[in-house]
Amino acid sequence: SRVLARRLPAVEALGSASVLCTDKTGTLTENRMRVARLHWGGTLHVVGDGTLPEAVHELLEFGILASQRDPFDPMEVAIKELGVRTLSRTEHLHGDWSLLREYPLSPDLLAMSHVWRSRDGQDYVIAAKGAPEAIADLCHFDEAQWRTLSEQIRLLSDEGLRVLGVANAYFKPTALPAAQHDFDFEFVGLVGLGDPVRPAVPDALRECYNAGIRVIMITGDYPGTAQHIARQIGLTPMDE
Repeated sequence: SRVLARRLPAVEALGSASVLCTDKTGTLTENRMRVARLHWGGTLHVVGDGTLPEAVHELLEFGILASQRDPFDPMEVAIKELGVRTLSRTEHLHGDWSLLREYPLSPDLLAMSHVWRSRDGQDYVIAAKGAPEAIADLCHFDEAQWRTLSEQIRLLSDEGLRVLGVANAYFKPTALPAAQHDFDFEFVGLVGLGDPVRPAVPDALRECYNAGIRVIMITGDYPGTAQHIARQIGLTPMDE
């Protein structure tokens, strides 16, 4: 690409640059997600073009319920697209349910919840998704449960996937609590999402290295996810 500079000092500063810091998602990658793995009950399912086993329907169902009806976030778009493609002839899509309340993400809890009322159900249905650590917190995992979940997260992140946790709860139709922690959540599973690297990135990285510029990737993802992307684009070193 070409850059037009309006001020000569900007060119001089650019020419003396020795380090380039770049975000990962949407810059090094396309920010075009797809659901690649579904992990539930100790079993991993690789998502392809075919149908999904019945056992993962609930995981996808509550992933959709914890998303916006008309999503714009790439992860939510990917979850809904998979659901529409694979669950359209099942009882796991709920276009006629009413959304009563949304508990948004917060700095203290990286998880969000939606409270739904079905047309004929007796209880409210709550769907939550977010960072696996936050979902484990909502589900009150003990140390042993967290160790098991951490290993499952590591396996997914080492494949370069972004990982979301999903949980559900049920609540009697009374006044809703102030916080998500007041629901009795049960863990449903993990969703692993892939995000392709932009094709031009490896060549751009080589140009930076040939010019003596160090490149640093900045991301909130797991180390395994970041290192997988680093290997794809040729970023070095990968262990820092």
